[in-house]
Order: sequence, then C-alpha cells, then structure tokens
Amino acid sequence: MRHHTPPRALNSFASWMNSAARKTKMVIRKKIFLYILLLLSLGYLFHLKCLIYFPYVPNATSWRAPIVWEGAYDSEEENRFHQEQRTVVGLSVFAVHKYLDSYLADFLVSANIYFMPNLSCVFYILTDRPDDVPDIKLRPGVSKVILQVPKRGRWQDISMLRMRDLLELVLPRAVEKVDYLFCMDVDQIFTSNYGPEALGELVAQLHSSFYRSNKEYFTYERDPRSAAYIPPGKGHFYYHAAVFGGTPSRLFNLTSSCLKGILRDKENNIEAVWHDESHLNRYFALEKLPQKVLSPEYCWDNLLWLKFHKLVWARKHYSKLRV
Repeated sequence: MRHHTPPRALNSFASWMNSAARKTKMVIRKKIFLYILLLLSLGYLFHLKCLIYFPYVPNATSWRAPIVWEGAYDSEEENRFHQEQRTVVGLSVFAVHKYLDSYLADFLVSANIYFMPNLSCVFYILTDRPDDVPDIKLRPGVSKVILQVPKRGRWQDISMLRMRDLLELVLPRAVEKVDYLFCMDVDQIFTSNYGPEALGELVAQLHSSFYRSNKEYFTYERDPRSAAYIPPGKGHFYYHAAVFGGTPSRLFNLTSSCLKGILRDKENNIEAVWHDESHLNRYFALEKLPQKVLSPEYCWDNLLWLKFHKLVWARKHYSKLRV
C-alpha cells in the first residue's frame, strides 16, 4: 500500500526549504559583508600605521630648516663633532608643587642616562621646594644647579611665568656655562638617546597631536586682543611648549618676547588659549622661524604609532596636580 504525502504537507515542506535557503543566503551575505568590512578596516589601519610608523613627512621645512627623524642623521658624526668642540648642553626643568613628587625623579634618572649621553651637561632644576629635590647620582660630566622659584597659586601662572624664570634665573647662569640649552616640562621620561642631532641655534618641537593636521585645526590664539594672536593663514606648524631649545642668546630673545606678551595680556585681563604655548607659537610664526624642528619622536604622546621615540609623556594626573 502506497503512502501519499498530502499536498498541504508538501507545500509546508517547500516553504520551509525556501525559508531555510533564504536564511542561509542572508547568513552568507552577512558573513561576506563582515569579511569585506574587516579587510577594509585592516587595510585602512595598515595604511594608517605605515603613514605614522614610517611617516611621510618632509625632512626639511619650507624655509630649509631640518626636521629631525631617526635615520636622518649620522649619530657618530654628530657626537664626534660636538665632542671635538667640547660642547656643553644645559637642560632646564620646572618641578613645582606636586609635580616634583610625581615626576622629577623619573625625569632626572632617565635624563642622566639618555640626554646627550656623550656630552657634558648642566641640569637646571627650577622648583619652589629646593630641599625636596631627589639626590640622583649623576654620570661623570653632568652637574646640577637647583634654583628656587616663587610659589604661584594658579597652574596657568606657573606655566606662563616660567618664561620669566628662564629669563631671570637660568639664562644669566647658562650663558657662561653652556653652548645650548633645552627647556622641558617635567612630566616626561627619556626612553632612548636624545643626542646632539637635536642641537641648533633655535629649536622647536612638533606637537604630536597636530603634526599631521591641517593648519586650520591648529589651536593658535585667534583673539586679536591677545599678544599671542596669530592671524589666519600665518604659521606653518603647531609647536609644543614641553620642549624648546637653542643657544642662550636666541633663547634670551624668545623668552623676552613671550614674557612681554604674557605681561601685556595680564594687564588687559586676557589669557591666551594655551598660555605660554600660545605665545611660543606666535613667536615662531611671526618673529623668528626655528632653525631646527624636532619630530614627534622627541616628545611622544604614547598614542601615535612610532617606530622610535626618545622622550615620552608620563601619565598625566591633572585633576590631582593642577591647582
């Protein structure tokens, strides 16, 4: 006896098969879409990483100042030249309030190892608490000078008025002792040799947050009332105030100009958007172009993909440290 499948059952089975086939196709299409999206994402990330890991940037500015990247110089030749010249390099660092406790020891220990390791150096430590400066054993050829600065209530004033401290406390001493001087923030750590390839008459540091940005995104001071004002269309790069340097005579001009602008703004109850950094950028944009520019390798924010780095930002605790 033959068993016949009822037509209704056949229709239900066919519908189920069609539904299953549609679901399978949808799953396959979704997987294909996800694979394509993943490949595109990986391709974009690889492309982005290549751009940053091996940055496509010029090795010189439009005014022919070198932009210093690892591999763009002969470190042995640089060291040999400055050793023959008996070059002495100064390094000034501000460590006030809780910044001294949080950062100074790591900064000094790492600087003692990596900052101009083959040259004689003088470390100028500016602090409102001289007795609390850690006693770090320094390598031969390195000395330190501890200078007391006034206590200031606002972190903005601490930042801006360091131009006065450099001008009045450091530079009068440095001019007789060092050939070049670097001025740095304390919340940084040296990670590899920061050598004489960075030396120049006037040295600026590319800000790692802006070095691949268009000029329109630079956070220049745009209020015409401020002495730090940079008109639209002016300027070439955005520079970081955490690192700048040069010869004492060049830095005398820089700090004098920045301090003059800062004090003028204070008289007019104006505060530039990024304080002393805004005035520094105005100086480099409108008064004196830097003669050497350092890549983000010399002040790395720990966010970029970089093959090399020489100085990195320490972890920031602004909510606890800034007053």
